[in-house]
Amino acid sequence: MNDRLQEVRNFLEDTIKNKGFSLNSLSLQLGKNSTYLFHFIKRHSPRRLDEQTRHKLAQILNISEQKLCDYPIGGNIIQDKLSTISGLLGIGREQVTPEKVKVIDMDGYYRGNFDMIKKNVIGEEYFSDEMIKHYGFTSINNIIIVKNSGDAMVPCIKPGDMLWVDTSYNKASSDGIYLIEANNTVLLRRIQINPFNGSADLIADNTSYKPYNVKNNNDLKVCGKVVFITHKL
Repeated sequence: MNDRLQEVRNFLEDTIKNKGFSLNSLSLQLGKNSTYLFHFIKRHSPRRLDEQTRHKLAQILNISEQKLCDYPIGGNIIQDKLSTISGLLGIGREQVTPEKVKVIDMDGYYRGNFDMIKKNVIGEEYFSDEMIKHYGFTSINNIIIVKNSGDAMVPCIKPGDMLWVDTSYNKASSDGIYLIEANNTVLLRRIQINPFNGSADLIADNTSYKPYNVKNNNDLKVCGKVVFITHKL
């Protein structure tokens, strides 16, 4: 890795921060997508700023254009042209492999234990590092996306809604909506914990389903906690 190129990236990151810009907004001002500067600084993609982008960025930040280049500007015209062409064609960019999340169909009546149902994979969703951070995760290793088809949580959750389920939850440590396993059936329920005696109410938002109380919430077999819901408008 060219030390001078890293100095350029470090200088640019510090300058943007000190001048009160954000990487996203400044990328858009350059006519690029919102993650362009993030990828340049953190992912080294593109490897160098092309000539036009470098010139415009220097104007916006009111700095010397030379600060954004690892070789003498004007002394290597061929390199400038190659950087511009490479930037336009995407040559030399480091490829970032997005992380993937399995999409599971809960099979209508949620029959079977959770390990069986997790095998009913109907697809995969791919997420970049930026999207993972946007959702508030440092990792999505424990996340699965579940297609809901039951009506127990209507109107909050409808059939066809996609549920982000964090399977690292094996206990109902706080109030929320969980997938739980009972009598070889996986249920989607809102759990409310009584902090005084440790009991828990299992509540379906659909009033056609009666609530159920367990004396000790630790006795519940929790499959995961719902952390996001996506649905059509």
